[in-house]
Amino acid sequence: MSLDPIEQTPHTDLTGKVIKTEEHYFAYGGFSEIYRGRLKDTNEIVAIKLLRGVHTDPETLEKTTRRIYRESRVWHDLKHDNILPFLGISTSGDLGPSPALISPLCEEGHVIQYLQRHPETDRSKLLLQIARGLDYLHSKDIVHGDLKCNNILMHKNGYPLLCDFGRSKILGQAGFTTVFSGTTRYLAPELLGPEVEDEESGISQFVPTLSKQTDVYGFGMIALEILTGNMPFHPITNDFALILRVKKGIPSRLAYPAKYERTWKVVEKCWAKEVSSRPKMSIVVQDLSAL
Repeated sequence: MSLDPIEQTPHTDLTGKVIKTEEHYFAYGGFSEIYRGRLKDTNEIVAIKLLRGVHTDPETLEKTTRRIYRESRVWHDLKHDNILPFLGISTSGDLGPSPALISPLCEEGHVIQYLQRHPETDRSKLLLQIARGLDYLHSKDIVHGDLKCNNILMHKNGYPLLCDFGRSKILGQAGFTTVFSGTTRYLAPELLGPEVEDEESGISQFVPTLSKQTDVYGFGMIALEILTGNMPFHPITNDFALILRVKKGIPSRLAYPAKYERTWKVVEKCWAKEVSSRPKMSIVVQDLSAL
């Protein structure tokens, strides 16, 4: 299989240097499964990310391999205290039929799991650190594209790490146009509509565009959950009703506990329905730092 230029990014080759220590995955995402492993040379405990549903069909395997390398294209150059480090790729068939992405294992789990065990955590400080990580991505013209609490892992020393760049894109570079998907509760309203009817076919079509502004909204939803302990739009369980509610935008303050008022006043700007009213992440960092 020949890779196009966007996929030919240098990376650390960990082929043959990683051992899967458990046969069953301990975490999963929309398209992936995460296994425990270790590096042979150092015995460092690592996470092994494999895309779900991969088999030996050549066409499927080729598509999967391209997705893995495109994620590594976004991830491999990122160096920040609040970004999960990327260790490299293993192409060994011992780990799975497709290449595997290797990163440090975060035993603390994601941010909500951590807060359940450590309710005394300074949540405003936590949001500032997450904001710094996202601001760093945006400074490199990278859109994360799938912000939610499950994609914020916690380091053993108690600080957050943004992870999962499978739906990310680098602005201004070709090769990152993929089928859009995401978790409805965290999606900006403009990603759910309006639909545009094609005059010739009569079929309603809509192609959502991920942007820094949709990331800012996603950060706002993360902030809402971290501050209150409730998921965005938590009273709604019906999928269709949820989509309609998200498209209206602006979570009701009455639906959430009255806590962290000063922090709330900063982050509520992030979920403004009007895209142009949302602040840049650099401004969010500045405002949270001033609290």
